Amino acid sequence: MVKLAAKETVQDRLSYCDPCEHNKLGICKQCGCIIQGKTRLADTSCPIGLWGKEEFGIKSLVED
Repeated sequence: MVKLAAKETVQDRLSYCDPCEHNKLGICKQCGCIIQGKTRLADTSCPIGLWGKEEFGIKSLVED
């Protein structure tokens, strides 16, 4: 099941990603993700450890 992170979590994650040296036009050069998408997923983490997984997502995208 895919869960979305809380709005506050997304904003916090973006506060790390936006100025990061590995952010090249919205693509992370460490993991290759689209930053706007990855930061919205509860069960993801930064490849260089700037932010981690959210314990409880707020909205299920796909039911089991």
